Order: sequence, then C-alpha cells, then structure tokens
Amino acid sequence: MRKFVLFFIVLIFTISLMADDFMKPLLREGIEADSSPNRVYENTQRIIPDYNFITDPSFIISSFYDYMPGSYNSLPIQVQPDGDGLYVVFHGRETAASTRRVYYAYIDGEGTITNVATISTDDIHEGYAGIGIDPVTSDPMVSWHNVQTGAIAHLDVFTYDLYHLGSAGLWKAPFTIIDENIPTPYADDDFIWPYVFVGPSPNPDMRRVYVVANNYISHQPSGNPSENVLIGYADFNENDLNMQSELSWTFNTIPILDGWNSGDPEETRPNQAFNVSQDGKVVYMGYSSAPEGSTIGDRLYVFYNDNYGEGDYEYISVPVDYDIENPLNQDGTPRFVDPDTGEPMELYMEPYLCNHMNTIFADNDSKIMFLGNMNIMIRPASWWPDRMMMYLKLYTYDIATQTFSFQDFVDLPGVNPHDDTPVLPWDIDEDGIVDEFDDEGYVTWISGHPIYFNVSDDMFHENNTKLTKNEENGWMAAMWQDGLKCRFALDGDPLYAGWEEKAEIKIALSADNGVNWSEPITMNAKTDDDNYVPQLDGMMPCYIYPANKIIDLGDGHGKLDIFFYDDFSFGSFSSPNQHGQNLGGELMYMSLDLDFSELISSNDDNTIVPNIASLHQNFPNPFNPSTEIRYSLQEDAEVNINIYNVKGQKVKTLVNEHATIGNHSVLWNGDNDSKEAVSSGVYFYEMKIDGGEYSSIKKMLLLK
Repeated sequence: MRKFVLFFIVLIFTISLMADDFMKPLLREGIEADSSPNRVYENTQRIIPDYNFITDPSFIISSFYDYMPGSYNSLPIQVQPDGDGLYVVFHGRETAASTRRVYYAYIDGEGTITNVATISTDDIHEGYAGIGIDPVTSDPMVSWHNVQTGAIAHLDVFTYDLYHLGSAGLWKAPFTIIDENIPTPYADDDFIWPYVFVGPSPNPDMRRVYVVANNYISHQPSGNPSENVLIGYADFNENDLNMQSELSWTFNTIPILDGWNSGDPEETRPNQAFNVSQDGKVVYMGYSSAPEGSTIGDRLYVFYNDNYGEGDYEYISVPVDYDIENPLNQDGTPRFVDPDTGEPMELYMEPYLCNHMNTIFADNDSKIMFLGNMNIMIRPASWWPDRMMMYLKLYTYDIATQTFSFQDFVDLPGVNPHDDTPVLPWDIDEDGIVDEFDDEGYVTWISGHPIYFNVSDDMFHENNTKLTKNEENGWMAAMWQDGLKCRFALDGDPLYAGWEEKAEIKIALSADNGVNWSEPITMNAKTDDDNYVPQLDGMMPCYIYPANKIIDLGDGHGKLDIFFYDDFSFGSFSSPNQHGQNLGGELMYMSLDLDFSELISSNDDNTIVPNIASLHQNFPNPFNPSTEIRYSLQEDAEVNINIYNVKGQKVKTLVNEHATIGNHSVLWNGDNDSKEAVSSGVYFYEMKIDGGEYSSIKKMLLLK
C-alpha cells in the first residue's frame, strides 16, 4: 500500500509537470445542433499526383508522450544543404514513468537513421524543441524549454551540433539564453516554446540565428491567453562554432503584441508563426481572435521587418470575418434558426481552430503564406461543434502590394478559388442557389473536418496544418490530417462504420507557387478502403510534419521527408483532457517520391485561374425585385454581360461597354430589353471580356 501511495504521488507530480506547458485555448461558445446528412466533396477534374515510397515508415524511438512531439508552429525535420541528410528534433518519454526529454535523430541521404539520442545529459523535464540548419556548415541549431522549480516556471536553452567536424552527435553543452534576467515588459513573463530559424546577416561572412519564444503568462484582465513574443538573434560564423561560442544575443519584443498581452487597447489573442527569408525579411503572419464585443474584431495580419529583425516591425492587417447569407430551405424558410427565439441566425466565416500552422516565404520571397481553416460561425461569436463546417484556405500576404488574399482550398475549392469570397458548402458551384436538399426539404452541405481528432474541446490542441516547398521549382506541398470520416462514423453513419478510430493523411501539391493545387493524395491504414496504404498497416499516424524542403529528384519528381507519431491508442493521453489510454506509441520517419510533372501550372495554357477579370455572385440571391451583379477587372477591357433564361434565350444586355481597371457593379431589375418584367424562375448571367478572352457564367433565382 505504501508503494502504491508513493507511486500515486509521483504520478500526480508527473502529470502536473506535463500539464504545465500546453498552449491554452481561447474557445468560442459551442451551440448544440441537429444532425444533417453527411456529404463529401469529390473533384474528378483535378489530378491526384502519383507517389511512391522511397523510405517505408521507419522506427525512430518509442514514446509515451503522445502530444505535439515536434512542437506547434514550425517544422522539426530539417534538410541539410544539397539534401545530404536530415535532422529531426522532438520530445518524448521512452517509458510511462520516465522524464519527458528532448531528442534528436540524424537520417543520412539514403534514408538510414544513424543516430538517435537525447541532446542534453540532464534528466530534467524538457520539451517543444525548435531547429534551424546553418546553410554553410550544415550544423543544426536547436532550442527548447526546461521545466524549472526556481524563480520562473521555465527557461530556454540553446545548443548546436558540430556536424561540419565530421559526423552527427558532437553537441555543444546546452546553455541558457532566455531566463528571468532578460528584460521583458513584465517581471513574471515566461517565454517558452522556442523556435529556431537561420537566415542571412547584414554583417559580411556571417549568418544570423533567431530564437523566438511565446509568453506563457497573460496579463489580460480576463486572464485569457495572449502570447506576446520575445525575439532573440545572434550573428555567427564557422569560427564561432569551432570555438563553441555561446554567441552574443540581442533581444526585443513587438510593442503591439505586448499591448495585446495586457489587453491594450483591447483583449486580443494572436495565432501566428514566424519565418525568415533569404534576403533579410523577418515576419510573423497569422490571425487574431477577439472576444465578443470587441471593436477591433478578428483580423488577418503580418508583423513585417525587412532589416534582419533590427528595429521596428510594421503591423499590417485586414478584417478576416466574412458575412454570409443564411440559405433558404425549399419552402423559403432560413436553414439556420435560433431555437430559443425562432429568429434566423446571422452567419459568418473566419479562421478558427487552425492555430498550429507554419508560415513559408514563396515566389522568390515575395509572398508569405499559411494554411488554415475557415469555419462557419454564428454572430456574435459562437459555432456548432457538432456540425462539420470547417474548410481549408491558403492565406497569402503579397509584400510588394501589401495586400492579403485567401484561396479556397482543395476540400472546398469553388468555381473561382481566387476571388477572395469564401465558397459556401451548400453552393459548391457558386451559382447562388442551394445545391441539394434532404428528403424533408432542408438545406444540406458538404462537410469538412481537417483535424485529426473528433472531440470539440480538443480541436484547439489537435489541429495541425503545414506547408513546405522547393523554391527553385516553385513546388509546394500542403499537409494535414483529416478526421471527417471518423466524425461520420461517430455520428452513427453506417456508410462509415469502422472509421471510429482512424484518420487520414492528406497531401496536396502545387507546381506554380501555390496558384493551382492538385487533388490531395489520401493515405490511411483502413484495409478495405481505396486509399489504404500497406506501408501504414496497423498504424494510427498523427502529428504529421513535412520536412522544410522538397528535394528535387529530377524529371519533375520531388522527395518529401515526413516525421510522425504512430499512436497505440486513439486520442492523446498526454494532452490536457487525456483521451485514449497510456499505451505509448512510436515516432517514425518516412519519405515519398512525389510526381509534380503532370500538375497544372499558371504558366500552362490550361490554367484554371482567370488572369484579367472576376465575376462575382449576385446579391441578394434569390431576389425580388432587383439584384446587384459585381465584377472586377485587373486591366481595362471591353465588357459584355447578358442575362439568359433556362432555354438559353437572351433576356437582356446589362453591360456592353469599355470599362476601366477596378471593381464594378450593375443592377438588374428583373426586366428584359423592352423593360418588361420577366417571370420568376432561374436565370443565368454571362460576362465576356474582350470578345471572349475571359468568360464566366453564374446562376440566379428570381422569386415573385
């Protein structure tokens, strides 16, 4: 009995340490909802790329810590220059009772795992490592935080491996770089989850390493999380590494984020990721979440510095919540109604539960991107956890024009994914008319759930969307885990029986810097499914991380290295809400040969992206007696817009003129060329530019 009590005390202490360094959620109010028919989108018009395994899933180490092994907002698997080899850094616990430690693995150019070990020699609680590779020496630079019992809860350490001296495993003894002695806005600040990036230096023959960490402590009056950042950087050369220097560090913060952390001017929560370009640009990009009643609202933003991290960061932002129409059932009543008041709900879409992304520079460092969800929400600030209504978007910031855009992604691409108007899951062809109704006449929609796990309270912790690239070829890969079929199974849909504890790996590819995307490669371990992959047999892959670079294999093929966790029990036992059983799992490595050669490119004649104009959906739709049709031009052009009935007969010419670059609109009053009112029904409007260089048709419904 005494031994059991002692073990129980140790277990409680261990769990308290485990729970001390999770990111904290800021969740919207969840609204209960009725069930709806499950619909899955399939696009047969786009190519699913060919792929083959180069390296089958290979064992790295056993771990009983089944939560975010490679940290939150960066890539823990890094390619050495010229593809010589790979370093992976991660945290894990080799037994159920051992301390969580930070490990590294070295994988040579042939895909053989040659080294696996802890980096430090101290048996203390470590976690959330970040890594960057020096492009000159191929040495990895690594930082992580330790759980402390002293003046502050954590401290961040830094080290590097002297690979350039001949082999992996020659680690410098880790040294502290962030503790209570670093001046920060508040005395109790606790900066953890460090990420490491290596970029150019303004000083000749030097490189600059950045270590950026987030504040675990919030000073908002509500106590809600708001992670301001501490940015450290140091210049170095090979001689500094040979001398095992601790380098000379400079630290700064971003005042606007410091204000958010204390609720100034209002409480705001950043969701962001850091990156450094090869010409000295230093950025954070992400989206901010504000509580109900905020006058600032939720925004898409960047903090931008073009001086190697020295000096101020420019803050550029735009609103990122998009009002959408409440669709009408077949009887004309709104689909979404407040059950308490009977009033139609006000709907909008915004990023939500996509806080574990990374950012990349693309297109010769001219654009910054991240992959994340956009969810259907309810005004003022709530959502339906039980309805699968979250869809991927590619968010982009153009540095030259200082403009933001988003692209409807492969799970719900729409007709024109580049028009900065979110496609609606009940109107996939974007004609303004509901695509399908159920047997009782209610609106149905395409479902989306690009998150590995199924419990709403854990979606904050389990979302994971990542991007990687090959800059020279304009190749990109987007990677996430999809739990949609698992959600269907748990809802009792007999078509998805057997999916209750399975998720899928999704990989979409682009050959033109993210302009056009393939249908995703889908991989799962369900033996009777079309996307079953024998190499994953018996596995439960989760926390999927691509390497930071796609290696060019020649002939339009690229190598994608992947690090993941194979969980022996579905759900993270180590996460704050403890799902599944404490059975442990295995950290794994694999690599794929991806075929980019057949993908549509914006340089091809058959590009799907309109390059001179966009025709938008009319509003309102359905309508009576009039509706507005909007269009935009990227250059001056001859514009023709005609209305047609369902027989293809022209009803009216709305526009036939030379128009200038910019946004335009025209009103249709439901009449013909003779100014006679037309009957109710379905009509089509077609826009042609310069006699047919660009053409688009959309559908609308006139009700009387």
